[in-house]
Amino acid sequence: MGKTESFTDIKVLVVEDDDLLRRVMYDRLTASECEVMAADSLHDAHRLLASASFDIMITDIRLPDGSGLDLLEEQREAAPEMAIVVMTAFADVDTAVSALKQGAFDYLSKPFEDEQLYKILRNLKDKSKLTRKVETLKDYSLREFEGFVQFDQMIGTSAMTEIFNMAGRVAKSGATVLILGESGAGKGMLSKAIHRSSPRVKEPFVEINCSAIPEHLLESELFGYESGAFTDAKNKKLGLFEVAEGGTIFLDEIGDMDLALQAKVLKVLEDREFRRLGALRPTQVDVRIIAATNRNLKELVKEGTFREDLFYRLSVVPIKVPPLRNHPNSIEPMANYFLQLFAKQMGRVVQGFEADALSMLRAYNWPGNVRELRNVIERGLILSDGDYIKASALNLDVGAAPASAEEGSNLTELLPLAEIEKRHIKRVLKTLEGNRKAAAEVLQIHRTTLYKKIEVYELG
Repeated sequence: MGKTESFTDIKVLVVEDDDLLRRVMYDRLTASECEVMAADSLHDAHRLLASASFDIMITDIRLPDGSGLDLLEEQREAAPEMAIVVMTAFADVDTAVSALKQGAFDYLSKPFEDEQLYKILRNLKDKSKLTRKVETLKDYSLREFEGFVQFDQMIGTSAMTEIFNMAGRVAKSGATVLILGESGAGKGMLSKAIHRSSPRVKEPFVEINCSAIPEHLLESELFGYESGAFTDAKNKKLGLFEVAEGGTIFLDEIGDMDLALQAKVLKVLEDREFRRLGALRPTQVDVRIIAATNRNLKELVKEGTFREDLFYRLSVVPIKVPPLRNHPNSIEPMANYFLQLFAKQMGRVVQGFEADALSMLRAYNWPGNVRELRNVIERGLILSDGDYIKASALNLDVGAAPASAEEGSNLTELLPLAEIEKRHIKRVLKTLEGNRKAAAEVLQIHRTTLYKKIEVYELG
């Protein structure tokens, strides 16, 4: 038995007909300060579920009076806030995948180690923290600032009305979407908003940055492989297209994808199927594709580095997100929105910006777009003590706009902003107990980007 971890106040229901395993799990969870109840059948589980609420239910698949999958389906509707983990003694990937598609939080293959159980409880705690942060954002009223338009959780001024209207219409369809725009303009946020506003909202949203993963690994990430497909393929791996079944997959920076892999993505679009590496038969998939790029795909087609047929299949509904400098009237209200948002998160009360600070915001060219504006406002709040943000706290050179703080840029060239970013990432990682996946979601950046920043800032 490994070191016991503490998971105070997590309420757990264990449904397992094997007396010994049920007792061992009860003891392990109780020792970890969980509040535990145990059942040995579906009937017993129904009795406990009717009398109490639980944060997580861990249930065996095969029970004496029915299937744990039926219990999963039933409780997903009756208690959607409860995480459900399924157990099976038959290390059956297909059964596990079926459970995940039905809404299971995770699965355990018997026999399992204590660490596997603790990992699931840690993930549950991280999910709860992220949910609280999201609810904080949802509580914030957009009506405080006049002139805003809203699509899902995105905001903008009247300059974004046409884009939001188009996104809202396309969200209700199953059409493929191509989002164009500079880095930092909000392409990733728009893709999430489209998914959340679509009929697929209850299914997975899977995001991958095509430029952040080496070409030889990207194929296996997208399509997976069979056990024995190559030397190191000891176990079957599900690709992200399969993980996104029923939902949406967001292919960011698709303009950087290799031609050979483009052909396989095209097949998914045309035939709704793909073949895992080493598989004898294709796998059917129902997934919506949203792609994005900051590159000119038409020029890439002319150069022969991007397939023309894929370009036209992707751009069924093209949406171009304008750079911030093209709608300067949005700068002030968005700056005020970010200021109040960060002030609420930090427990601060601020009135707004001094006149010279507003002038600086208007005069700056914003090469990093909305992402840069967001970072600058957060920095300004951290470096200000009074009720109003001073121009000196923003530290913008309006005469010569600094290089964009894009992912992959040389962060050491942006010392003032980089130092604040470093401190913010460090604080988020500490709050989430080092969970990098959860930190990336809170920071609203790709996990690969976070790993790079951790390396650059020596936070690892």
